[in-house]
Amino acid sequence: MSALIGDIKKIPQEKGPEVELAVFGDEYYARYENKGGYAAIYDEQMGLFTYAEVIDGKYISTGVAITKEPPGNLKPHLRESDEVMREKAQRRFEKREPPSLSG
Repeated sequence: MSALIGDIKKIPQEKGPEVELAVFGDEYYARYENKGGYAAIYDEQMGLFTYAEVIDGKYISTGVAITKEPPGNLKPHLRESDEVMREKAQRRFEKREPPSLSG
């Protein structure tokens, strides 16, 4: 996967319809925004993309589905801290499968 810089992608949800989100990142770290520029995160418990807020530098689900109006106090274009982004990317990098030796 090459880097994506705001490419709009249709992304499935377990308990809801596909959503269109702008994707920024690569195979090791990606963040998502809706068309209004609000950060989105996949909430595993809800099975849906929800609006994200940032607490201690990390995205946290607001519990409000991205298909609804954003919470009134939420600001667009929120981002995780550089440290959190690096940590998440490093974990993904370490989990990758080594190249096949069989050709």
